Amino acid sequence: MHNLAAQLALSTLLVSVTVVMHLVGLGVLRRLVRLHLERFLLLVHLDRVIVPLGVVLGLFVVHGAEIWMYALTYELMGLTDTLEDALFISTSSYSTIGEAAGLMPADWRLVGVLEGVNGMLLIGWSTAFLFQLLDHLMNDEEEVEAQRGAISRRRRARKPD
Repeated sequence: MHNLAAQLALSTLLVSVTVVMHLVGLGVLRRLVRLHLERFLLLVHLDRVIVPLGVVLGLFVVHGAEIWMYALTYELMGLTDTLEDALFISTSSYSTIGEAAGLMPADWRLVGVLEGVNGMLLIGWSTAFLFQLLDHLMNDEEEVEAQRGAISRRRRARKPD
């Protein structure tokens, strides 16, 4: 319990860094998709395969970098015996599988648990990003406008005074 403040401080730092990493990663993916659709538009049906595949692979890279950051932290702090153990613990925690909870030293287990909460939120954020991208990519502009009109309130034109 004497280590609680250190665990919370480290977790706060790691969460903050991964959120910034995720924000930057999603921004890069968004720009790459826009660049592809503006300059390298192939056949519409082919882009409906290439773009989602590229985004999913890009999301794996972003999440992988975040997992590696936690794993390297565990390794540098001497919390694991090998880098492979650190990577296993980090991946298990981040993906919320949680099988590695018992492998962390008791004084630092809270960091692994908070990595799980962080991973859950970042994976959810990626899911929302992917869903929005696929919705935009799969729907024609006319359908999107019709959906917006059906959901949102239309403003009435004001009568001149």
